[in-house]
Amino acid sequence: MNAPSLISRASLWLARVCLFASGFCLMAVMCLTVVEVVGRYVFNAPIFGRQDLAQILLALSIFFAFPVVTLRREQIDVDLLDPLFSSRAAFYRDRAIDILTAVTLITMAVWLFARAEKALKRGLTSELLFIPKYPLIYLIAAIVALTGALLALSVLWRIWRRRAGHDFNDEANL
Repeated sequence: MNAPSLISRASLWLARVCLFASGFCLMAVMCLTVVEVVGRYVFNAPIFGRQDLAQILLALSIFFAFPVVTLRREQIDVDLLDPLFSSRAAFYRDRAIDILTAVTLITMAVWLFARAEKALKRGLTSELLFIPKYPLIYLIAAIVALTGALLALSVLWRIWRRRAGHDFNDEANL
């Protein structure tokens, strides 16, 4: 098995796991909300702590999808200046933006790890269920760090492929 197919398979596997986890969390929020509404209005018995659970699940849903959205470049962007760049200049402009994004993500991850450490030391918990916050913050920090590292590797991979003479549709290969 050659390196490109191994990288393609690994990135496809990672994307599927992340999107499944994100979808599962979103589905859990939906089910929790339906059960809470039925419990509140039909049985006059709302679910205690639903807000805490919904907040945690929504955060997980967002951050599990984050690596896939970032690596596939599916975030919202404005292409007002694209006509001013040749395809070669656009390629390197996009790589520079990706490098800046990777550095920013790794910086955010370091900050999030520090926040998780503070949450652990201070014993921060959710408001109603007293669920410790530090595991969630550590998980989010790890996901952000992984996204930054994978984005940096993606930049190196794309530049290497470009220099090796492989011209490809840039956004379709992750």
